[in-house]
Amino acid sequence: MPRRQSFQLLIKPVGADCNLDCGYCFYLRAAELYPEAPRHIMSTDVLETVIAGFMRLRLPESVFCWQGGEPTLARVQFYRRAAELQQRYGASGQVVANAFQTNGVLVDDEWCRLFHEYRFLVGLSLDGPIDVHDAVRRNRAGEGSWSKVMAAAERMRHYGVEFNVLCVVHSGNVSLGSDLLRWFQAHGFDHVQFIPCIERNMPHTVSAEAYGAFLCDTFDYWSREGFGRVSARDFDAILAARQGRGGQVCTYARKCDQYIVIEHNGDVYPCDFFVTGEWKLGNVKDSPLDSFIELDKFKAFAYQKDKVPACRECPWRQTCHGGCQKDRLVGGTTSDPTILCSAYKRFFRHAMPRFNTLAKRMPRDPARAGSA
Repeated sequence: MPRRQSFQLLIKPVGADCNLDCGYCFYLRAAELYPEAPRHIMSTDVLETVIAGFMRLRLPESVFCWQGGEPTLARVQFYRRAAELQQRYGASGQVVANAFQTNGVLVDDEWCRLFHEYRFLVGLSLDGPIDVHDAVRRNRAGEGSWSKVMAAAERMRHYGVEFNVLCVVHSGNVSLGSDLLRWFQAHGFDHVQFIPCIERNMPHTVSAEAYGAFLCDTFDYWSREGFGRVSARDFDAILAARQGRGGQVCTYARKCDQYIVIEHNGDVYPCDFFVTGEWKLGNVKDSPLDSFIELDKFKAFAYQKDKVPACRECPWRQTCHGGCQKDRLVGGTTSDPTILCSAYKRFFRHAMPRFNTLAKRMPRDPARAGSA
């Protein structure tokens, strides 16, 4: 009997709804798909359909990634219900993981108790020092969110919640380079994920030249002083790949088939960046979850990642496999090279000798599993 393909669920209980109005947010496009109501929330029926269907697949690990918009808008009781359903439909010994991405604004003691009780891994959005963060991560009244985010971090530490930082690299912080990672480390954040802001016609978008310089400078600090003390997800993933532990970040994976997205109403898509009418796969109320990854449309999306004509002769093809498909759209179509192509080439040339040295020297212990 063929082994069932593992995949994760990225669930958006409130769709693109959010209590912030960040200057670089792309989720508003997804909200336009569902104009029937100003607010969105996943029904109990859809939630139970999703969890029951996924738990019954008996995958080696059942990973639920709760995202938005801002998933705390669904309130704590929604996720307590989700955890109860996971327990109801799970088998004895079945491994379940919950990841949760939040802007931190609503994270209070009640949320922290939930995260701690069910061992959620939380991804907290924080772009660095207050002036950098509050320049773009504001609410609709124009007020910055930095103070609330830092308070959420302290609260999660107090409750023993496992969390990492999600930092968008944009025009306001890209020039900080390694100083940004130093700042995170100095403030007790030892697991950081950098996400480049790449959007069409957006002032906060970073150039390939600036992002390439950022990667090189940050890597030099990480490999020289931060290695073993602070985790930078992209660097950890490349090191893991050099050790033969496979692509742990979808940007560098051979194909885009690691998860499916489930919107608030049960609609299914192959990627969070491709929640569009063109790429809708169906709805959880109509088909089993594992059927979506067998669809020709899903497979076409998955395999087009590594089929960029311009990448065929690239010496770094086996390292990035064309990069993120979303970043290709900024410059044209998914058949075009990523707009960050020159940044990655510069970074790989600069860093790969050191990566190879570290790969030979270090034990093959995977970095902390999961990221929200």
